[in-house]
Amino acid sequence: MHAVLLKGQGLTIERPVRTTGTLVGAGASSIALILALALVLRASGWPVSFTQFLGYLGAGLLVLLALLFAFWSYGCFSLRYVLDRAGLTIVWGPLKHFIPVERIQGFVHGRGEHRPKVSGLSWRGYHVGRGYVDEFGRVLFFSTHRAPEELVYVQTGDTTYALSPEDPARFVAEAQRFRQAGGAPIAAGARPSPPAVQRNILASHPISADRVAQLLALAAVVLNIALWGFVFAIYPDLNNQIQIEFPPIGDVTTLEPRSEIFKIPFTATAILFTNLLAALLFQWRERAAANLLLSGGIFFQAVFWIAAFVAYANA
Repeated sequence: MHAVLLKGQGLTIERPVRTTGTLVGAGASSIALILALALVLRASGWPVSFTQFLGYLGAGLLVLLALLFAFWSYGCFSLRYVLDRAGLTIVWGPLKHFIPVERIQGFVHGRGEHRPKVSGLSWRGYHVGRGYVDEFGRVLFFSTHRAPEELVYVQTGDTTYALSPEDPARFVAEAQRFRQAGGAPIAAGARPSPPAVQRNILASHPISADRVAQLLALAAVVLNIALWGFVFAIYPDLNNQIQIEFPPIGDVTTLEPRSEIFKIPFTATAILFTNLLAALLFQWRERAAANLLLSGGIFFQAVFWIAAFVAYANA
């Protein structure tokens, strides 16, 4: 797709060649999803056991991997560079990285001897993240290049960006035009505006910067997954009829078929999902309340672990 030049609005939108990178990511996502489906179908025919749990767990991990590659593919497909008199905006997925025009010091066309190396997300036709270039040192990549000559390096005072517009010469010419037209001189002693990163409503959720909330949520999820694994592991050793006590202190005791033991992790999962959803909503306004909900999620997982142990001991 060629660049879109909106001269009346003083705006240039340059889209890099994204076909290869998007197709590679979408292909990897599809393969992971197909493998997950095949693993679920295979594991469903196994007897209920810890081995079957591992099969379902592997399928779940493959689904997460498929979603991750799908997100990265979306990032590749959405990649574009927006030039105006204010500066350069790099759009990638949910992020917009804005570089003020007064911070741009120059543009350098890529050459083979630069030997760019990307240490972030990188596959054929798609490179995002930090890397290293011999001439510039550390570089931040937002490109779909397949050869070093396809790159344009945007130099600022503290960061160099590697971009891959479809027509590098045209992109540099447009950038220079906007730079000359819009760059007001900086007063002596004044500091240029810093680069800014804008996120959409999902990427800007407070939990993305709250390590405590992340650890609490992760602990609750791990406890829940482990509870499912424990129930699958003990199932072959249970009697056909088992006693289920809940709460696990003997107040309510019922004699049930052993398959009913799966109500324990299922209920624990439902409560965990409710806690996580409520915590995500509260996180916008009250961090302490959100962390309390997440801590409650851990507590409830522990309660259902006790219930599973009691059911196994009474089997």
